[in-house]
Amino acid sequence: MRRLALLCCVAAAAAGEDRLDVRIPMRDGKALAADVFLPEAPGKYPTVLVQTPYSRKRTSPLGGLDLKRAHVYDREHYAYVIVDWRGFYGSKDAAVPRPKRGEDGFDCVEWIAAQPWSDGKVGTYGGSALATQQFLTALEHPPHLVCCVPMIQALGQSYDRYYPGGVLLEAHSAALTRLGFPGQDLVERFPLPRQPAWRLAERASYKPAELKVPMLLITGWWDHYPDAVIQTFRDVAGHTDSRLLIGPWDHTGVDVARQGAWEFPGAAGAAAAAARAFFDYWLRGLGDKGWAETAPIRYWRVGEEGFHDAAAWPPARREPRVFDLCPEPRGFTYDPKDPPPTLGGANLPPLPHGPTDHRALEQRKDVLVFAPPPLDAPLSFVGNAEVRVEFSCDRVDCDLAVWLCRAGPGGPSVLLAEGIQRAKLRDPAEVRLLEPGAPCALTVKLPVLAATVGKGRELRVYLSGGNHPRYARNPHTGADRWDAAAALPVTVEVKSLQLIVR
Repeated sequence: MRRLALLCCVAAAAAGEDRLDVRIPMRDGKALAADVFLPEAPGKYPTVLVQTPYSRKRTSPLGGLDLKRAHVYDREHYAYVIVDWRGFYGSKDAAVPRPKRGEDGFDCVEWIAAQPWSDGKVGTYGGSALATQQFLTALEHPPHLVCCVPMIQALGQSYDRYYPGGVLLEAHSAALTRLGFPGQDLVERFPLPRQPAWRLAERASYKPAELKVPMLLITGWWDHYPDAVIQTFRDVAGHTDSRLLIGPWDHTGVDVARQGAWEFPGAAGAAAAAARAFFDYWLRGLGDKGWAETAPIRYWRVGEEGFHDAAAWPPARREPRVFDLCPEPRGFTYDPKDPPPTLGGANLPPLPHGPTDHRALEQRKDVLVFAPPPLDAPLSFVGNAEVRVEFSCDRVDCDLAVWLCRAGPGGPSVLLAEGIQRAKLRDPAEVRLLEPGAPCALTVKLPVLAATVGKGRELRVYLSGGNHPRYARNPHTGADRWDAAAALPVTVEVKSLQLIVR
């Protein structure tokens, strides 16, 4: 089979075809469908490998990418191999019950290195599920793998990635199921943080010390897991020459200028440019382009409209700035059968996503709005903002959902970050139900962000009992999962609320 694939590839190249349709043999005797794209001039070239579950035809250098984005492809100096995952699209006939995708990646890398058009150097590229595949491939240590560019994805599996603040990312889980990724039913079977299944999954999947090749990790402030991507970078950069790029992007909009209600023209194409420079350095040896001198971290500061360099994360330690936003008690009644809708943020389509206008929340009686006076000087912060709430409620459990927005003067209230915390899981060491009417305190930790809010603008905080369908609803009975038949409304009285930024 290996000889047949090679002959097909050579014959197509001799015929002058732009795309070579091949089957890459796997160690179990099956084969994966792949498209090979070669430069016009004959010779041996470094190769960029893309392994996708979303159809190799959509990832083609011939124009399958969104034309609004800058292309990473350099058809003159690289060969490209785009492979359908085992069990997907052209590789459906190679399906097996429990595919070992890292081994498939190993076999693809080594097949490429054996081809007459290969110079033996292979890099990998892709985002989200394609980035997960890169990690799995790198963990198998194929000898000819030189570097990886995993975008909008972190290494491994963890409880917090599915249950931030102890609340299931319901819409995200449903989207993964629609896309054909198994395991979401298993995720929902384990809703508590200290369950043995999560400890086992984390130990089995998070092995940053085993990643031996340089990596360029790319994420965005409204991506699904920017904190986890940063942690992956920190754990990999200690033993590899890796880089991190964080832009003003959401999960489906890397390199696109328009993000929700805002435009970031200076960030358009930055990820593609970084990937090209990274590949040129590691696969072509072009050190004269200055990649070796680039900072380990480049991040976009929202509100300043530009990238900043940093040697480590966080870039600098700052004293916290504390805003006391609730000088007197305020309350709301929240019915989980009529929750505030998800208006944007780190979501997949068809939900709204990115930094969208959230003024519609102000029309709801179950949402409290907290806003300090407009700033008398610019305020910059980097890291995880927090909202600390002292409250009581009339149920044994509730969720507190938070939206942090930049507003004014007279314009939209645009989402910077959002989060949630389940009250009974406020202490990660144990499950503690509330005593109805008794005072309680918890902290909602927001995703990482770098931003500057200008003079005359304001930071606006919204607080409610839910944000659906982004987050699963709380029945307020103490149960771990949503139960519409048993669900109860909850009345929450807020005694104090502090916003802390650094």
